[in-house]
Amino acid sequence: MPPYPEEQLVPFPSTLSDQPEVTHCRGTLLVASRRTLRDHGHFERYRTLLAEEHETTFASHAAAGWIPIEAGVAHYRACDALDVPVDEQLVMGAAVVHSLQRTFLGTVLRAAGRGMGITPLFGMQKFFTIYGRSFRGGGGRLVRTGPKELRVEFVGNPVAAIRYFRIAYRGFIAAGCETFATRVVTAELDSYLSPTSMAYRIAWA
Repeated sequence: MPPYPEEQLVPFPSTLSDQPEVTHCRGTLLVASRRTLRDHGHFERYRTLLAEEHETTFASHAAAGWIPIEAGVAHYRACDALDVPVDEQLVMGAAVVHSLQRTFLGTVLRAAGRGMGITPLFGMQKFFTIYGRSFRGGGGRLVRTGPKELRVEFVGNPVAAIRYFRIAYRGFIAAGCETFATRVVTAELDSYLSPTSMAYRIAWA
């Protein structure tokens, strides 16, 4: 059987050439991540691993505002240093989705859910737009690689170098896509990994 012809569903943003690197991340994303650490009993140890200057940054910024990516990198590095088991990291990433459903993510998912006969493919394209609302600069694209298979690529983001973020974000993607499909399988694609880039394969049934 010949290979399935790849189809670019969502291209890299037009702003990528002018803003190739992420400069800020949405405070809402970090607030949800920190809440998940608390819910799983890791918050106090996490705070011992986070420099006070970054804790001050989180306290001084509005939750829905933009936070310098340096603080986001410090947050995820502190999370990584906790050495949480992979299965729990995936669960925690999924929990962030459920938390964000009450905020800006919920708006997108509700809008998609109102569509009659919505397909997983359409839903996942809607869900993909969340990344662009979570990070300023850099970008991502969505490529269809099979009848029920996608590849998502992200570039220009320094959190890609942090294992905790990559694993938790895999859980995040799976939980978001499960809104539109019965079963979702996600896998990190090592060949796309660099200090500022990462990619995942998404398949569904």
